[in-house]
Amino acid sequence: MRQTIFSVDMTVNVLLPRNTGKTPYQSALGIPYIIIFFLGLTFISSSLQAQQTGDSLRVDLDPIEITAIRSAISTADAPLSLSIHNRDLQTVNHSSSLSLKSIGDDLPGLWIGDRQNYALGERMTIRGLGWRAEFGVRGMQVVLNDMPLTIADGQSMTNIIDPAFVRRAELIRGPAATYWGNSSGGVLYLSTTPEYNNGTQGRFRSMAGSYGTFKQEGEFSTSSENHQLSAYTSYLSSDGFRDYSAVDILRSGFTGSVKLTSRSELKYQAASVFMPKAHHPSSLGAEDARENPTMAVPFFENAESGKEITQGQGGLSYILDTSIGILNVTGYGIYRDLHNPLPFGIITVDRKVGGLRATMDHAVDQFAFQWGGEIKLQNDDRVEYDHAGGGERGDITVDQVEEVTNQAFFMNGNYSLGNLNILGGIRYDRMRFSTDAPAPDQSGDRTFDSLSPSIGLSFQPYSYTLYTNLSTSFQAPTTTELVNRPGGGNGFNPDLKPERTVGLEAGIRSSELSEFQYDLAAYHLWIYDLLFPYQLENDGPTFYRNQGETAHMGVEGHIGYEFGRDWKLTATANIMAAEFKQAQTLDSLSLDGNTIPGIPKNRLNTTLYWSPNHFLGSLSYEYASSYPVNNLNTEENDAYHVLDLKLSYQLSFKQTGVMLQPFINVNNLLDERYNGTVAINNPGGRYYEPAPGRNWQAGVSVNF
Repeated sequence: MRQTIFSVDMTVNVLLPRNTGKTPYQSALGIPYIIIFFLGLTFISSSLQAQQTGDSLRVDLDPIEITAIRSAISTADAPLSLSIHNRDLQTVNHSSSLSLKSIGDDLPGLWIGDRQNYALGERMTIRGLGWRAEFGVRGMQVVLNDMPLTIADGQSMTNIIDPAFVRRAELIRGPAATYWGNSSGGVLYLSTTPEYNNGTQGRFRSMAGSYGTFKQEGEFSTSSENHQLSAYTSYLSSDGFRDYSAVDILRSGFTGSVKLTSRSELKYQAASVFMPKAHHPSSLGAEDARENPTMAVPFFENAESGKEITQGQGGLSYILDTSIGILNVTGYGIYRDLHNPLPFGIITVDRKVGGLRATMDHAVDQFAFQWGGEIKLQNDDRVEYDHAGGGERGDITVDQVEEVTNQAFFMNGNYSLGNLNILGGIRYDRMRFSTDAPAPDQSGDRTFDSLSPSIGLSFQPYSYTLYTNLSTSFQAPTTTELVNRPGGGNGFNPDLKPERTVGLEAGIRSSELSEFQYDLAAYHLWIYDLLFPYQLENDGPTFYRNQGETAHMGVEGHIGYEFGRDWKLTATANIMAAEFKQAQTLDSLSLDGNTIPGIPKNRLNTTLYWSPNHFLGSLSYEYASSYPVNNLNTEENDAYHVLDLKLSYQLSFKQTGVMLQPFINVNNLLDERYNGTVAINNPGGRYYEPAPGRNWQAGVSVNF
């Protein structure tokens, strides 16, 4: 049976200049030294390798599964912008990892803004896609241990992820609907599975920190010849940096696999989250964010705004090596109960989600081919109420069951010819939205069809890979976006249609065996039929319309270099410009040429590691440029510089097999006053979500 290995390389993309007029990314080149820095290092490394490494020394990797694209292809050959971030046990114990931002900073193209608000979750975008999300994650796929957290309508439910247990993160940085369908402007794949050693291992960690933060974590793994199992659980309680931002959250999960025969395997996984309290302090105006960043908005606190969530999920995969190829059948289910009081109303959703996917993989000589189909189901029992005050329910305003069905058929193939590799595919999706309580003048049904092709080419002249890729994605309106009708009442908005994206990229990346790792890429994204959010009154519900286009262009890169015995440097840089095209406001003001809000044009993350003997120290620097907070570009969030320090030490007791690792993290070491992210287009001018000043977490891990 072919062994499955979760692996992806690190990558970067190449910018294609426009031929007419002033290019929107000209202003983004205000820090050209970043480009020169990465290009210079890439050129030097490539030149040295070209002189020292001939074709006879080229490393040919066996095809392995790149989990994020569901395909058997070597990481060196993949003609895609792919990134990976691995975390070993020492690294996991070294960081408090209270936010996914601690993982995303090392992945080019991905920006994760920590709102310090568990009711909304992190703000997450890939190359600017997903910028319009007011809460949660839109426009990209998020996967945890092979199970999609992005459901049929395109919403991603990320509360269930505990970043402290993530051992591997893979990122597809361009459109990927060929592989994942709806809402696949990029893919973030996360795995909590540790490296298995024969026998049993365990880990317990206890930590405390600023703002009344306490967290307990437990982890267990065991393996034998035919069975592997890992499990984890954690409990977090915090008063929060801001007033009325407290949270209590309990997360658990397990993954495993059983070798049934010499040619078959069963994989299983499950996870759960119970969040009985996540207060919502809301965003602030510029003056309040500057002078009193810890305050909560009074009417959000008076309305007892926040979220209560209970969610459980589980899945099975059966893999069989047959005479004609490898059959993989996967099924999963999710249950989620949501209670969400807001000033304008109280939302309750009882959600059931399911999915079934079957694929057949064939390989003949230099050609590998996959075909298959999948179905995704979603059932939301939604009841919305007027807010009678103090968290009490008033009259029912919406009472309906919403169903989403997504059927898909797909095929993709990979052909290798010497140093040249071609990967292409196509997928057809049909989506149907229905409700049992339509508006009087509507059928209550919406149906969308989409065809999503992609093709890529890679070339390995020496120990590096050059590639280019043309890909597509689409984003159907979510049930939340469809149900919010300007006229109110039941039913779906009859005018909304999917947003569509075409992406072109090119890049160069080093071999994964190179001492000096580099990954440089450039891209151009065209987004059509933009799903545009708007509000008719301050702090009222958000509605949507298809209006205009955006163009996203940028350069992104990552390097990693180990020097001396104990030193390592990593750096990730992103330069992006994204602007509106043929877009206007509700009152017909043109937005053409305006920068899309909520995303920094320029970002830089660097980390210096020092690891003598059993000590590990790291100093991380983050820079984000200023960026607009609304479509009209009338206000900006200021640029910021942040420095973080992490220290830990391993104490081994060989006779007992126990290892202790105490740690301390000091975040925002220089006590910078800044806003970590924003609430775009807030009609009340409350755009800013403040980040905490200097803060700390400390604790100890016990490994056995």
